[in-house]
Amino acid sequence: MAHIDRDDDPTRALDDFVRRMRQPASPPAAAPDLGGLGKRLHTGAPTAPPRGGVLRNGQRWDADDVEDVPVVELPRPQPPSTGIPQVILPTVDLQAEQVQAAQQPEVDLPAVQSPPPPDAQALEDATRSASEFAASQWDLDALATNAPVWQPDPAALQLRPASHPRVLERWQPGAWVGAVRLVSDSATEFVTTASGAAVETWPPHRLLLLWPPQATAGQPGRWPQQAQLLAVPARQLAVAALGLLPDDALLWLMPETDGVDWALGADLVLHHMPTLRPFQVQQLRAFIEAEREAAFARLNDRYHQAVPGAAVIAR
Repeated sequence: MAHIDRDDDPTRALDDFVRRMRQPASPPAAAPDLGGLGKRLHTGAPTAPPRGGVLRNGQRWDADDVEDVPVVELPRPQPPSTGIPQVILPTVDLQAEQVQAAQQPEVDLPAVQSPPPPDAQALEDATRSASEFAASQWDLDALATNAPVWQPDPAALQLRPASHPRVLERWQPGAWVGAVRLVSDSATEFVTTASGAAVETWPPHRLLLLWPPQATAGQPGRWPQQAQLLAVPARQLAVAALGLLPDDALLWLMPETDGVDWALGADLVLHHMPTLRPFQVQQLRAFIEAEREAAFARLNDRYHQAVPGAAVIAR
């Protein structure tokens, strides 16, 4: 059998393992000496603090510009109370409450008075009244059955009132020519009567101009033959105008009156009718002024001179 080296024996690998792992104890290292640290850091001579500098935005500052801000001591708020507030509840008598709840409520009802029973005379009167009323209704039904059926008035059903036979819808030879223009709306006037002051209301006033029969259709002349201020409703204008003409005369009222000199017609009425009331005179003067302003506006709008020295022509 060959000789086995002790160092190669695996069964002896752990022998004396603990002793070999333990190292000899060494003393701890000494603390570093910091006594001359300040001298080593401040090797040069002490320097004065800087007296100024440049901020990041480029502005220069100086120590003399720096002001000490006073210290402001703010009052500290009191800490919130953590205690539970004391609540005092009223004393409740439970027994008295139960006794009061057990009592029946009291209800005050109004006194009821029963009507007296009807007597025989009252019943007879009520029956006779009902019989008479029923008989009258029967009589009315009988009369309505025998009477002719009511028919509405045909004239009342017309949407357009019937025109006068002497008033023409179109111009024709031999017919008088009329023109109507509203002067003012309805007006009121204070008048003195035998019983005292009163207010009189007047319907709208209209100016009526009449020309004799024309040879041809078209705009009549500037000067009318008749002029009248009428205070009648619009539906009665034609009949009022016929009252100023001969009995057999025909009348045609012009629908378009742009070419009529209304200021001239109003002047005729204003200067030749002495019976005009003060408010009518005032209305005619205002109407004349408005017509003249409108004529002046038309003169400026419808005519012009194209070049200096040329004729005035219509636009």
